[in-house]
Amino acid sequence: MSKDGKTPTKPLPFSATLRDLALLRMSGLDVGSLVPTESIQSESLGDRPANSAGSSVEQSHEFAQQARAAMKLYNLGEVERVGEGVEVIRQKVEELSEGLHDER
Repeated sequence: MSKDGKTPTKPLPFSATLRDLALLRMSGLDVGSLVPTESIQSESLGDRPANSAGSSVEQSHEFAQQARAAMKLYNLGEVERVGEGVEVIRQKVEELSEGLHDER
C-alpha cells in the first residue's frame, strides 16, 4: 500500500502489456524502425542513474503509448496509404530517370 492509505495502482497492468506485445508481434510491424537512431545512441546505460525505477516505469509507459499509437495508425491503413503514395512517386522518378537515360 502507498503511504497515503490508498490502494496501490499498477502503472502497466501485466495483462495489458501481454496483449500489446501480442498485437505488436502479430502485426509484423518493426517497432525498431519507429524509433529515431539518434535517440537510441544518446541513451546509453551509463547515462542513467542507478536508482531510476520511477523513470524506468515512466519510459515503459511512454513506450506503450507510442506503440499503441503506431499500431492504431497501422490498423487504420495509414501506413499502406502513405506507402502507396511513396510507390507512385518512386515509379514516376524511375520513369523520369529512364527518360533521361534514353535521351543520351
